[in-house]
Amino acid sequence: MSKGYQVVQSSHALAEFCFNNREIFVEWHNNSNYLCCLCVDKEEELSRLILKLTLYNIKFSVFREPDIGNQITAIAVEPISKEKHKQLFKKLKLTCHD
Repeated sequence: MSKGYQVVQSSHALAEFCFNNREIFVEWHNNSNYLCCLCVDKEEELSRLILKLTLYNIKFSVFREPDIGNQITAIAVEPISKEKHKQLFKKLKLTCHD
């Protein structure tokens, strides 16, 4: 998936998260505004990450792209501590990084 397409998919997931979690969004907006866009190589990696987030009871939204068979293309995750971030995302690369 191209970097531009990844950004669009991530934007869909973020919009979904904000729509469904207004209080978390407002708190994030007022106190942090920190964003991090990471990428995976395969949809299976997103599925494994979704399982971990569920086990940790971390809120997230999933975006499925209808134009490619409703594949999971992106997720958006609630703000989490740096420690949890390192645990969950340490192996992922920044979307804009080659």
